[in-house]
Amino acid sequence: MAKKERAFAIHAPPAVIWKTLMGEVEEGVRSGRAVIVHQEAPRRLVLEIRLGWGLAARYTYELSLAGAHTEVAGRVDAHGVRNRVARVITLGRSSTPYMLALTQGLANLKAAAEETAREA
Repeated sequence: MAKKERAFAIHAPPAVIWKTLMGEVEEGVRSGRAVIVHQEAPRRLVLEIRLGWGLAARYTYELSLAGAHTEVAGRVDAHGVRNRVARVITLGRSSTPYMLALTQGLANLKAAAEETAREA
């Protein structure tokens, strides 16, 4: 499994970030593409995302207070038969799309949570 991680400083309380994150996760769960594997509100969320036959990714989000902000660390672990084949073909760079998705997701979460915190 290829493990990659990103962390963002979000200027919002963990409860606000958690609520925003869970709102984003609901659509994936309803569609059947995402399954919540584990959750410890408002500290840790583990999701299994099905991307098609033989391809899946496990996304882990961890929230922790760090001074005046909340650090949100996201990790993606891509796995499955297709992922193993892609790693060979791309010489180990098959995780790039997953990391781009993780980074964009964290940027979206930051913007939405900080907006909600400002409005409160």
